Amino acid sequence: MQLPTSKYFLLTVPEPHILLITINRPKQLNSLNPEANREMDSLLDWAEENNDIWCIILTGAGNRAFCTGMDLVSMNSERSSSSDDDGGMSPESLLPKNGFGGLANRRVALKPIIAAVDGFALGGGTELTLACNIVVATKKSIFGLPEAKQGVVVAGGALARLARAVSYQVASEITLTGRQYSAEEFKNYGLVNQVVDDNVVEAAMVWARKIVANSPDALFVTKYGIMLALDQGSLVGATSKWLASEEAAAWRNGDNLSEGLAAFATKRKPVWSNPTLGRKSRL
Repeated sequence: MQLPTSKYFLLTVPEPHILLITINRPKQLNSLNPEANREMDSLLDWAEENNDIWCIILTGAGNRAFCTGMDLVSMNSERSSSSDDDGGMSPESLLPKNGFGGLANRRVALKPIIAAVDGFALGGGTELTLACNIVVATKKSIFGLPEAKQGVVVAGGALARLARAVSYQVASEITLTGRQYSAEEFKNYGLVNQVVDDNVVEAAMVWARKIVANSPDALFVTKYGIMLALDQGSLVGATSKWLASEEAAAWRNGDNLSEGLAAFATKRKPVWSNPTLGRKSRL
C-alpha cells in the first residue's frame, strides 16, 4: 500500500489494516496551523477511501503533547495579514470542511479511530479526542477546552459532541471555565476509555488488534449506526435510516457476512476480506 506524502504528519502501517497517524509538530506542541488542518483532512479522506485500512490510531510526536489545538501564533499572523472583513477568522479561513484536524466535525467517518494521548490535549486536541471512538491516555495527560481564555471559541465541532457525551452541567463546566482536567477525571466523565502509565501507542495497538479481528463490514456499518443515532432526533428514525442505508445493504450482501456465518457453523476462525462499503455515507 502506497502511503501519501505529508509535510506535518508521519504515516505508518504497524500491522495489517491499522494506520498510525502521528502529528509531527513537536516544537509547536503538535498544534495545527491552517495548512496542517487541511492536510489532515485530506489524509483522513484518503484513509476512508482505502479499503485496506480498517482502523486508525491518531497520536502526537514526542512525549509533551498529543495536540494543543490551533497554532495561535499562526492564527495571529493570519489575522494581522488578512484584508477580509472578518480578519481571516472565519471558520472557512482557518478550518477545513470537516472541522478541526478534518475530524472534529467529520460526518463521513466509517473507520474506527483511536486517540493515543501522551501529554497535553488542549483545545482542538480535546476536540479530536471527542471525535474518536476510543481514547487511551497516559496518567500525565491533560485535557481541556480553554478557548475562552484566549478570546476564541470552541468552533471545531466539539460543543455538539460534548453536549451529547456528558451532562449539560459538565459540558458547561468544561467549556465555560476553561480549566484543565487529568486523564482520570476525563475517564470518570466517560471521555477516556483507558489510562496507562506509558507506552500509549502500544496500548492503543491492543485496542486496534481487537477491532481489526472483527469483520470490517460489520465495524463500518456499526460505526455508521452510532453516528446516525447521535445525529438524528429520533431513535426509531435513526435505526430505520441505518437499516435502509447503502452501507447496511453492502454489509448484508457482502462476502464477510457469509464468511462469518460459515465460520460459526463450522467452528473455525473467520478469514475476513477487505470490505466493499466505500465512503458514500451522508448523515
